[in-house]
Amino acid sequence: MFNQAKPSRGQFVVGGAAGAAVAAFSSVNVIAAPMKKVVIGLDVPQTGPYSDQGQDQLRAYKLAIEEINAKGGVMGMQIEASVGDDQTKAPVAVENARRMIERDGAVMITGGSSSATAVAVSGLCQEKKTIFMATLTHSNATTDESCHYHTFRRYNNAYMSAHAMAKTLLTKYGTGKWFHITADYTWGHSVYESLTEVLEPKGAKTIKNVLLPLGTTDFSSALSQAQAAKPDVLVITEFGKDMVNAVNQAAQFGLTKSTKILVPLADEYMAKGAGDNFDNVVTTAPFYWQYHAAKYPAAKKFVDAFMKRYGAPPSNGAECAYTNIYQWKEGVERSGSLDPKKFIEKMEGHKFTATKEPEYWRASDHQGINSCLVLEGVPVKDRANPYAFAKVLEVHDGESVSIPAASSKCKIESA
Repeated sequence: MFNQAKPSRGQFVVGGAAGAAVAAFSSVNVIAAPMKKVVIGLDVPQTGPYSDQGQDQLRAYKLAIEEINAKGGVMGMQIEASVGDDQTKAPVAVENARRMIERDGAVMITGGSSSATAVAVSGLCQEKKTIFMATLTHSNATTDESCHYHTFRRYNNAYMSAHAMAKTLLTKYGTGKWFHITADYTWGHSVYESLTEVLEPKGAKTIKNVLLPLGTTDFSSALSQAQAAKPDVLVITEFGKDMVNAVNQAAQFGLTKSTKILVPLADEYMAKGAGDNFDNVVTTAPFYWQYHAAKYPAAKKFVDAFMKRYGAPPSNGAECAYTNIYQWKEGVERSGSLDPKKFIEKMEGHKFTATKEPEYWRASDHQGINSCLVLEGVPVKDRANPYAFAKVLEVHDGESVSIPAASSKCKIESA
């Protein structure tokens, strides 16, 4: 079951369907057995600058939950979802998660389209000894300095994107002068630090880094500074609607024609919103529906089901949301228990294949080690589908671009 209604108390709850069955058969003295359920919390932005990403995650969660429930659920239990709008605000996300755990009996929380919300929810889940399957969070901190025993993050992090992008860009475009416009929170800082750490030793010169708050709509001041600086590369580390506004305004300043634009992380909704202004923009992603569906049968099955259900392909965040539900289900079934400790023991070091190449959960920090794509935007006229926004420049395997375990700042708690 997947709805906004609040489930009953407890980790196992009796659904309305069971009660209805009792009433329906009471006249013939048949009593229906209660249906066992397990509650999970879906904590995503449904409003605010990252709402497109949150809504697409919800679509993927719904698809996965319905597929699993149709095949018998998780160890015979039907999954029921408690849903909350985090508004891309950490305090709201934490309160959502707290309510899901304490009132609704959620045994696992998943979601996020902002690393600020993910890091905050991760901390709460550690306190509550509840599994957190972080979805769309790109800051290194999630599984680095802010890592936790109860948190797993499959999505690529900033270090992975920076190293993948640098490997591609240094061979194709060289170094030169770089100007940065950066979202002023943990994710933006993480991306900026990762990029400069990789590129400056190779000769890239950072002219300036302009920090702007989440939800900025007017980028004219920062773009005027970039225009005056005449950089070789303009890095726009913004996400969701903020990135769409920044790139479209950059085009008005002529910057999409005069300089190479980098957007360190993007998805289908962002590129669609930027239209032709995303042409030639270089970005990264852990998954691209068009590329992966053509190469991997499991990806094609997922993409086809998603498109049949919703009329549009899944974003990379939706793919991660879908896979997270299945990874949680399979971890529970391998452990034979909802006990977080037993689940974690079966997740650490676990190798699996989902919608792309083989990947695994690193035991030392619970980071998913998997490939990272470097993409370049194409013009609207060359898009067979409004969401077919890019061509793949290179694919970098996870081991080659991940933070080395020996260099990680993660000090994960013991059981």
